[in-house]
Amino acid sequence: MSNEQRPENENEQFEHPKGTAIIMAIFLLLIIILWGSVYLIMLSRGVTFYG
Repeated sequence: MSNEQRPENENEQFEHPKGTAIIMAIFLLLIIILWGSVYLIMLSRGVTFYG
């Protein structure tokens, strides 16, 4: 491979996965919201844990 065909910087060859980061952020936000709703339901019912 000649020097003319190679990118100057290895980072220029690939773009950052912006869509994947957005999907993961949405997924994480959904999990936090769902666990928060479960926590509030348990608090409203007066659930106690014995360990």
